Amino acid sequence: MDKVQKVNEKIMIIGIIVGFALGIYLGIDHDDLNFWVILIQVVFFTSLIMTLISALGGYYANARDKSVEFNITSVIRVFILNLAVVAVSASFGFIFCSIAIGNFSTAY
Repeated sequence: MDKVQKVNEKIMIIGIIVGFALGIYLGIDHDDLNFWVILIQVVFFTSLIMTLISALGGYYANARDKSVEFNITSVIRVFILNLAVVAVSASFGFIFCSIAIGNFSTAY
């Protein structure tokens, strides 16, 4: 495991918390169609920011110590992992909140 993935492991909890909070809010106010688009954008940009933090940590470790490996494939893997973590935690937050408040159907 390289330095980018090690840095990502330390900040992964941020993506879980952001995704779960967005899912809870979406479970409460899921009739707003604009929020679904905003949710997708926030999930994408949260994942991108977390990936950039991990990449900067890996690049800094590589600049400090040349024996640490830094490659673009690990950055791509970390981005896909962050995207999945934030999206899955958002879906769990949505399901949890929908069950908790009894908001199952959108039929009028």
